[in-house]
Amino acid sequence: MNPDEAQGGGAGAAPGIPPRERHNMDKVTRYEWQGSGVTQVLLCLLGITIPLGGVYFMTHLLRIETEVADGEKLSEFLRTRK
Repeated sequence: MNPDEAQGGGAGAAPGIPPRERHNMDKVTRYEWQGSGVTQVLLCLLGITIPLGGVYFMTHLLRIETEVADGEKLSEFLRTRK
């Protein structure tokens, strides 16, 4: 057993971050859409294809999860940036 596993790190642990500091990380989740706006509008303009527009939107939506050391500081930065 290596020292990282002995401290609760395990094989799926984040590299370069000491095991004691990992649990203090805040998780930030954001969504980003990667689809074509023209295709989305065309699918939603026709009444019969609105369900296809919804499916197209959901299949091209990415969920990005990032761990940051200080979530409050990031939140403050994003609020003041506007």
